[in-house]
Amino acid sequence: MARGAASMAAMPDWPIITSPTNARFKLIKRLHARRHREKLNLILVEGHRLVLDALDAGLQPEFVVIHDAALSSSTRGERLAKALARLDADRVVRAPPQLFGQLSDTLTPQGVLAVLNHHSTPLPKAPSLVLVCDAISDPGNLGTLLRSAAGSGVDAVLLTPGSSDPWGLKALRAGMGAQFRVPLHSVSSWADAAAFLADWGCTALAADAAGECAHDEVDWCQAAALIVGSEAHGLSDDVRADPTVKLCRIPLSAADGYAVGGDGLESLNAAVAGSVMLFEAQRQRRVRASQP
Repeated sequence: MARGAASMAAMPDWPIITSPTNARFKLIKRLHARRHREKLNLILVEGHRLVLDALDAGLQPEFVVIHDAALSSSTRGERLAKALARLDADRVVRAPPQLFGQLSDTLTPQGVLAVLNHHSTPLPKAPSLVLVCDAISDPGNLGTLLRSAAGSGVDAVLLTPGSSDPWGLKALRAGMGAQFRVPLHSVSSWADAAAFLADWGCTALAADAAGECAHDEVDWCQAAALIVGSEAHGLSDDVRADPTVKLCRIPLSAADGYAVGGDGLESLNAAVAGSVMLFEAQRQRRVRASQP
């Protein structure tokens, strides 16, 4: 018997969703919309990686939906089978592939999704590296920035109005589970974000192609906040008008035909520019920590 078949044989006799009129089926369909996620304080995650990351982070699932292919003989399938076996039997339901396909927003579903209680990680009292997403409306860019934030050691992320929902499925996939590892907080305005930064003693630095200094000339070993504007519009007017915000740029090679100047980075998108700067901060901090 294949390992996957053995795993399925050992699983409890989970109930099966057989109709789109099922209450759990209808709930999942609603959770594809941000307003319902916020109203119900629930999030929806899909795929082995995100479901396992959420469970490993201690999030409590309301329920998990699978179809049998999710528990195949792959390593991830075996990990998932073990994780589900630890849940109460009423927390897991099965769905045939044709119904599962109606719940997924991908062309090739992996066969597992979970409805979770939304858990907000508290902001730290004194973060030393902060990312401010200034109306990042594209979920892919937002998720990529959050992934870079987690990888570069960011302590907290602030999201200003106009930012995409970090808990949307596209942002979650782009973030690869970063949302479970970095504290996120939505603010009501730039002034609200600036108040947080002032309380934390963070120097405010914003990515902009017309910046007065290069990003690798900044002392990122101090308490600092990187502000990244949207792909379409760049930094918001409120950020640009704030005299406490210093603009910094990524030097681009003129020999390659890249223009420097104007609104936004002419060759690097928001997620790439923010990532470059965050990892420069990590590099400086790593070098500083290695010095006697």
